[in-house]
Amino acid sequence: MKTDTLRFRDLLQKDIRLVVPLFQRPYVWNQKDQWAPLWDDIRAIAEDLLNDRFRRPHFLGAIVLEQVKTGAGEIEQRLVIDGQQRLTTAQLILEAFHDLCHELGATNAQGALAKMTRIDDPMVEQGAVMFKVWPTTVDQPSFRIVMEAGTSGEVAAAIEADPDLGERQIVKGYLFFHDALEEWISSGKNDQSERITALLNALRDHMRFVVIDLEDEDDAQLIFETLNARGTPLLPTDLVKNFVFHRARIEKKDLQPLYEKYWAPFDEWDDWWRKLIGRGHAQRARIDLFLQAFLTVQTREEVPVTHVYAVCRDHILKTGQTSEAFLQDLRSAADTYGSFEEYEVGSPEGRFFRAVDSLDVTSVVPVALELFSRFRDQPKVLRPVLADIESFLIRRAICGLNTRGYNRLFLDLLAQIKSAETVQERVRKFLLKSNADSSRWPADAEFKDAWIKTPIYRTLARKRVRFLLETLETSLHHSKTEEILVKLQIEHLLPRSWKQHWPLLGISSAEEETLERDRMLHSIGNLTLVTKSFNPALSNSPWAKKRKEIKKYSALSLSRDYVEEPEWNEFHIEARAKELFKTARKVWTYPNT
Repeated sequence: MKTDTLRFRDLLQKDIRLVVPLFQRPYVWNQKDQWAPLWDDIRAIAEDLLNDRFRRPHFLGAIVLEQVKTGAGEIEQRLVIDGQQRLTTAQLILEAFHDLCHELGATNAQGALAKMTRIDDPMVEQGAVMFKVWPTTVDQPSFRIVMEAGTSGEVAAAIEADPDLGERQIVKGYLFFHDALEEWISSGKNDQSERITALLNALRDHMRFVVIDLEDEDDAQLIFETLNARGTPLLPTDLVKNFVFHRARIEKKDLQPLYEKYWAPFDEWDDWWRKLIGRGHAQRARIDLFLQAFLTVQTREEVPVTHVYAVCRDHILKTGQTSEAFLQDLRSAADTYGSFEEYEVGSPEGRFFRAVDSLDVTSVVPVALELFSRFRDQPKVLRPVLADIESFLIRRAICGLNTRGYNRLFLDLLAQIKSAETVQERVRKFLLKSNADSSRWPADAEFKDAWIKTPIYRTLARKRVRFLLETLETSLHHSKTEEILVKLQIEHLLPRSWKQHWPLLGISSAEEETLERDRMLHSIGNLTLVTKSFNPALSNSPWAKKRKEIKKYSALSLSRDYVEEPEWNEFHIEARAKELFKTARKVWTYPNT
């Protein structure tokens, strides 16, 4: 068999038909698990090309092809033994882009894309045989409709005529990519034609397959079963381990001492290091996330977690670093990373990591790794820097500012972490320098307005709201206050189902007051914490009854003042939000205020 790494251009511009056998399963990829992550990778490559930044190719994985005997004059064919989901998805992306270029009048790009989806031979008649990829039997009707439509509007018309068509994954995939492509091409500062060209180059030259082309003597079924064996998949870190110790053997090192000194702790604490972190398609083993952060610090480049092994290998080969030197750096960083969970919840360090966890801002982890590696034993240096970064993150979250540019932002921030004498000044100056929505640090006026008005229970994830309330509670403690150790949950004072026992104020129209109440009941001024045992039946009770219950059982500083109020409405909610802001402003400070 022959194995090659091929660009889309190399594989799909050849006049070869790639036919999926009828025994293969239908097309099953979906938006959450495959399309959206793949589009994120394609978009990132295109944006790097627009900005003349170096970008590694993106590998879609392996496809296995089996040769098919064809007669004289017939188009060469291959059976797709493995990888049909990847190939079909590639065709959906290319066809969606092809149709969009037709709609936008980008005829040159449209022609280039057609070369990767259709046989370019004048002897081939129009019809199914002209498509370079032909899916399994059950998917052929919907695939043909998508490929022959010409525009997204015609696909929509076909769905209107046959609603069942809209439930087909092939049609959903086409429409997803068409919408994503259209949105990206129409956005940004660049000329539309430049964005089309960058996207075309990203697809043709930077998206790649590993192609295994079987020959007559190869057992296609055996190879298929081997590639799809039910073993535990290798982590990127497993590949790194193999590579590094292979180099150590070439360097004639004694492997056992190297392993025991530097790598054994990863294996001894296997449950902790291999625990899955995150949710959905972003879920990764902790050890891979650590290695991603470590390599980001080492290379000063953005490191996708899916490229960890390739980046690590290239970095070692480029720098000529010995295996032992690499392992020594890795072990030191791993010890620092492992220490992140050792800090008490109430400590400045512990609160910083709780903030990072609640906000899911993994792009700040390399910065934390560098800061703690340098200043872990200098809390007077470290803590003010952590406080500034935490304030930056929390204020932006409350103000509803997006996190889209955080990878680049925190990569650039790494360059500011130098000597202990200048680190706070440099980091603070860096975080203050931008006025753009993607990277600015909201000052008090903006923060206060968002703090009072934003329905954060709707706009933020529950764990983020809980972190805010728990941090406020801790910050309101006196030195004599007992520490609350029980698990608490969020409670609305004015309940979400308020209409039975909580009449409107009658100041303006019922419609206006209802809209305002529904907004304010989800704001910070109306939220508190209660124990899980707090009677859920009391949540919707009149204020007098609910207030009595909270006053009787709650020991929280958050509850101390408002439970004395004889009634509770929008005015009290706003007043409490303003009062809580005084604490929030001190906790998440802004420089020179």
